[in-house]
Amino acid sequence: MAGGGVCVPASSFASINASRPDLLFSCSGRTPGYWKQPRWFGQWPAPFVATGSGATKFDDVFGSAGGYAGKTLLQVLELQGNSMGRDALARHIVAALLNAKKGLTPANVLSVTTVKAVWRAFVTNGYYEPTAGIKWYPDYSVPAGTGGITPWLKSTMPV
Repeated sequence: MAGGGVCVPASSFASINASRPDLLFSCSGRTPGYWKQPRWFGQWPAPFVATGSGATKFDDVFGSAGGYAGKTLLQVLELQGNSMGRDALARHIVAALLNAKKGLTPANVLSVTTVKAVWRAFVTNGYYEPTAGIKWYPDYSVPAGTGGITPWLKSTMPV
């Protein structure tokens, strides 16, 4: 894909070995900043709608336990704050959802199903476990240096 970058599945992100080029893929995902711009609303993949009375609600996609009751996907993309924490993760989850549905990330790296599973695990446990024994929190991981949810999502969004 033109303009893409190298990305890997979550299970490989924490332990990628340079001698395993078969685990490297090309991602052309867009950032939250891209998807929230009005000029790109027409690029949102169906069934997701950016604005109007039919705008897609975050909870309709991710479930009511997500903490953004009544907010649309666009409103979550527009949340203010820095690049860390829950709101930053929510912004990147929405962008990852749109990227996956649009086909900008390979399904074996980040599918719609995986995006929803990551958010569900985060809401339920406070972390996502990409592989046994590794816990990714929004901005860091245990053990340290193995990743984090937002850093991994960002790695799929080079554009």
